[in-house]
Amino acid sequence: MNSQPSNNPLVQQLQLLLTGYGYNFYNNANQARTDDMLVRERASYYLGQAVSLLAQLRNDYYKRFIPPLTRANPDPPAEAMAQLREIEAVQQAISQVESHIRGMSVPTQDKIWWRFRQEQGLLSQLLNFDLMLVRSSEQLYQYVTQLMPDNWNMVGSGPLRGMTQQLGRLAQERERFLLVQL
Repeated sequence: MNSQPSNNPLVQQLQLLLTGYGYNFYNNANQARTDDMLVRERASYYLGQAVSLLAQLRNDYYKRFIPPLTRANPDPPAEAMAQLREIEAVQQAISQVESHIRGMSVPTQDKIWWRFRQEQGLLSQLLNFDLMLVRSSEQLYQYVTQLMPDNWNMVGSGPLRGMTQQLGRLAQERERFLLVQL
């Protein structure tokens, strides 16, 4: 059966009956749409885990480099506090990218869109974007798993910020791709 909508009321009712009132589990476009959501969920999972690991790193860094405050030394070391703020800033940036990826749109199914695009091809290309998002998210996660409080002082946030910015640019490219396809 043709997946494009019809103007004939009898054919419309038959399409609704055969497709479970709006969703056909066996349709390739619907499988691609579902795969797209699953792949983006996996990217969000990796980023969420990286945020959790950075929170743990922040706590470990605090325990390791911030001595207990005393009357003789009432202020924590400024450079250690700057590093803690840097860890928190990177953690927030990754969290924002994760929220952005989780909330990305997928083209809807409607008659107007069918006139302007080939849905199956568009969803396949979106899936390729999302696979790149997953790979980049996994690389970022793997990088964060190797961070320790001692090597944070040597490495800093530069590589992690670069990876986060690259992931953000990739997410923006995916959104621009949807806008261009009108």
